[in-house]
Amino acid sequence: MTIKTPLCETLGIEYPIILGGMMGISDANLTSAVSNGGGLGTLSSATFGVDGTREQLQLLSEQTNRPYSVNLPLFHPMVPNLLDLLPEFGVRIVTTSAGNPAKYTEQLKSMGIYVMHVVSSVKTALKAFDAGVDAIIAEGSDSGGKVAKDEVPIISLLPAVTERVDVPVIAAGGFATGRGLLGALAMGAQGIQMGTRFLAADESRAHENWKQVLVNAGDSATAIALKNSSPTRLIKNQFFAEMDALDEPGKGPMDYMSVQKKGNESIPDDVDGSRGNYIAGTGSGLITNIKPAGDIVREILQEAEQSMAQLQSYL
Repeated sequence: MTIKTPLCETLGIEYPIILGGMMGISDANLTSAVSNGGGLGTLSSATFGVDGTREQLQLLSEQTNRPYSVNLPLFHPMVPNLLDLLPEFGVRIVTTSAGNPAKYTEQLKSMGIYVMHVVSSVKTALKAFDAGVDAIIAEGSDSGGKVAKDEVPIISLLPAVTERVDVPVIAAGGFATGRGLLGALAMGAQGIQMGTRFLAADESRAHENWKQVLVNAGDSATAIALKNSSPTRLIKNQFFAEMDALDEPGKGPMDYMSVQKKGNESIPDDVDGSRGNYIAGTGSGLITNIKPAGDIVREILQEAEQSMAQLQSYL
């Protein structure tokens, strides 16, 4: 038995598992590893700049012949220049986020590109649907990194969104296991998007100290800092407390860039995991090992299939 959804057929992938476009992490190596493992890899674009993204796309073309997505953060001024790269490399799937989906959806679709947009509420899901996106990624506040001020957890967000839009919905935020995948499908999703779980992949650019922090994390290891200005979910440690103390209404993500950069620079020497900026979702408490991305994909599918068999025994 293999779990397949209509989205798999549409995207041309084997399994309904998508890599989140994590800034600074989702490069060509991790993206191709997930795609080659049967899922859908996602390349983070703005992280690398226009020239760097071209280099990453060139690497991708050499490392995989399977489908992948390119993430475009819509607020970024670099997006118009990044759009010019897409036909050059035959990109067929794009994930948009952090901005108005109406801004580029029509242009992307005119280029023959399948558009998936990340939302955090029913309101933003309806806005994306009206803009004509092909699929919606419903991302709950369980996810790592920047989160919406809505703070709607995925278990509430997902069924609410699937009931209101007539396009495929992908669930994101806190997923790291096959049981999670099965739960998302039961609530109406056609797949899941994972970021934190793939942070702990062999191919991830994350430092080994970061990966080990995830392996050691418990179920209450993360929290949302900067709730009044730039909500960000990360591992609770000394750095978390210091950054959260700077929270001030009216500030935005750019006001904390230097602080977070300092936390990132501390990671290589942060043996006890107290001083680093460890972005992570609630799914970090479910991570027990570091392994190749392809093995992670297959492990999740195997667990989901076993859980499905158990559920069927209850009927």
